[in-house]
Amino acid sequence: MLNNPLNVDQKDDALLRSQMAQFFDATTDAIIFLDRSYNFTFLNRQARELISPDGKVLGKNLFESFPATVYENSPYIENYRKSMEDGLATEFEAFYPESLNLWLRIQSYPAKDGITIFFRDITQERMVQIALLEKSAQAERQISEIETLYRTAPIGLALFDVKDFRYLRLNDRQAQFFGLAPEQVVGRTLTEMAPIEGLRELFEQVRSGEPVINYPLEGTLVTDPEQYRYWTVSYFPVYAADGSVQAITAASLEITQQKKAEQALVQNEKLVAVGRLASSIAHEINNPLESVTNLLYLARHSNNLAKIQEYLDTAERELRRVSVISNQTLRFHKQSTSPQEVSSESLIDSVTSIYQGRIVNAHVQVETRLRAEKTVRCFEGEIRQIISNLVSNAIDAMAPSGGGRLLLRSRAGTDWKSGKKGMTFTVADSGTGMTRQTLTKLFEPFFTTKGFGGTGLGLWVTKEIIDRHQGKLRVRSSQAKGKSGTVFTIFLPFSAAIQRNKDELA
Repeated sequence: MLNNPLNVDQKDDALLRSQMAQFFDATTDAIIFLDRSYNFTFLNRQARELISPDGKVLGKNLFESFPATVYENSPYIENYRKSMEDGLATEFEAFYPESLNLWLRIQSYPAKDGITIFFRDITQERMVQIALLEKSAQAERQISEIETLYRTAPIGLALFDVKDFRYLRLNDRQAQFFGLAPEQVVGRTLTEMAPIEGLRELFEQVRSGEPVINYPLEGTLVTDPEQYRYWTVSYFPVYAADGSVQAITAASLEITQQKKAEQALVQNEKLVAVGRLASSIAHEINNPLESVTNLLYLARHSNNLAKIQEYLDTAERELRRVSVISNQTLRFHKQSTSPQEVSSESLIDSVTSIYQGRIVNAHVQVETRLRAEKTVRCFEGEIRQIISNLVSNAIDAMAPSGGGRLLLRSRAGTDWKSGKKGMTFTVADSGTGMTRQTLTKLFEPFFTTKGFGGTGLGLWVTKEIIDRHQGKLRVRSSQAKGKSGTVFTIFLPFSAAIQRNKDELA
């Protein structure tokens, strides 16, 4: 009977151990006990599932069973020894490689006969953290790349507010337009920096939600008012979450040097055109002057008054012809600073009179049908240059075949895309025609089919002049046998010069 208490205590102890094991198995953490020699004395269910499903590590040494924990500065050895030898609780996270391949969060606590270790698999949590860190690093790299591209872009980039159109930010290229650093421009208004007429109206248009794309802008800047400059600009609204416009982005490409080069090419083409015309005019004037010289010689050596009178009358007619050619030439080269009202008949007649000699020598038959009754307001000298260039090209195209038909027509027309009314000119020839490849390059500068006999600028300048007049230029050509030839059609709005003046003032 005296032994009953001891038996009861043993039973109670076994029951307690069983209950504790059930409790540990029910916890979410993995739990192990190590004795003073770092041998496993207990693993709960979660620990067995993670590190020893077969339970064979019981009674074995931790570091021998899991040699991957043994290395220089191992957090496992360092923290377990702190608990085992110094009696300190520790907490750390570490990665266990093959064969577990797990990230573990570990807590170790000193116990009477060793240490108790709680650990949890945080692999998924760490993978999420690593993925987030990688995304964050990638986002930072992208932001850095975008910022670098923004700052070093070869075009001017800027952001404006929508109240006063003040610079909120701008890149280095935009600041270089003013010869300043970006921080010297931020906070200043658009019109303060670029007092260009019509520019504020463009920004007001964007503020209302309508973008401006590839707009030709020209004028001076406040930091360099003496230099006239050119840009191609695009402005876009930046929308807030509620749909309102909260800012305006701007992209500006300076084309001043390109414009100056184009102007030099245009001037060069004008000089070349003058040379061609001078040759034609000299030929036209030379013929009647030779006639006058011969007639005066005949009159001087004749005793017949009737014959003398006839010679002098003929000489007078030839001189009047010279006068007509001279007047047409002066009108042709007249460079008005303001547009003039001109009829299609005046434009066509002035050109054909100058090229009359070439037309006759090339055996070209000219057919005119001028049905446009209303005059067009334009820069007369430029339009004469266009028609002259097209007529000259048509004569050249018919020269290889020994002649042909040159059709010159005018009529009232409409640009159906814009609804504008205007005058339509047609210059058609029965020459050799052009290939499809030639047609695709026809208006490119320096492209020519005449070899050293052409500059390749005539049609390019022609297109530039028509564009400045808000007009249209179309061409079709054929090399089909018996149907070869080329047709150029020019449309000029009646209000062309008025619109051009507005654009130039802007």
